[in-house]
Amino acid sequence: MHRPSLFPKVSLDLFWVQLTWTFWALGIHLVINIGKIFLSDHVDTFYSASYVAGNIYMLVIGIIAINFLPYYVEHGITRKDYFLGNVIASFGLSIVIPILTYLISLIEKLIVHNFSQIALADRTLEDIVIDIDGNIIGEVLLSFLLTPFINPESNIFLSLGLFSLHLFVFYLVGWLISAAFYRINVLFGILFIAVAIAIIAVKDSMIRLVLDIALFENFSALDIVPNGLAWPIVVVTILLTIMLIRLLTKRAAIKI
Repeated sequence: MHRPSLFPKVSLDLFWVQLTWTFWALGIHLVINIGKIFLSDHVDTFYSASYVAGNIYMLVIGIIAINFLPYYVEHGITRKDYFLGNVIASFGLSIVIPILTYLISLIEKLIVHNFSQIALADRTLEDIVIDIDGNIIGEVLLSFLLTPFINPESNIFLSLGLFSLHLFVFYLVGWLISAAFYRINVLFGILFIAVAIAIIAVKDSMIRLVLDIALFENFSALDIVPNGLAWPIVVVTILLTIMLIRLLTKRAAIKI
């Protein structure tokens, strides 16, 4: 008898669990951002500030995601259903977070504008081009911390879409790293950290090409890629990451 797929239920369960975490994270981040408003007369909007915090948050919960595997397998859910469910859940989370962040930012702007003289600002594309003298470690860190940004006031749909893309990729690389540590060993886990850095660098560089933002010096060789191939390369990179996660979790032994 053919067993029905349970990944829709798994995806819904994982989405709501991680969305609950997200509400807490957004709340804490909002409190921090409000605190900055009282300490300074010129701060980033909640939406702009969330570009950094959101990426780090998704990386962290992506790393945590491997812990759902033994729980579901112990309860009779297949590894495939766990995998598909979490891919869908993380994708949904990546869409919802930018929308929630934007709505909170609108409310924040309205309140601050009406009750104070403090200026809230969104970053511009120029803010992301920072001189670090070609230091590759610095450029890698900036790829994690300062992903390409579009002001929502200039193009709300592109801004939200780009935000979602960053969040989804950071979740996947966190999941990939944790899956490598779980399935293989510490040495290969460290190797996959390097793979994750490469994935972020390629994604970041291709988006910079499309948006006509200068590439970091150590990634300047990627400037030869035609703009028409940049988005397909991003999509292929995401798909390869998902495939690697599937390979690592497909036959992973359950550790109790």
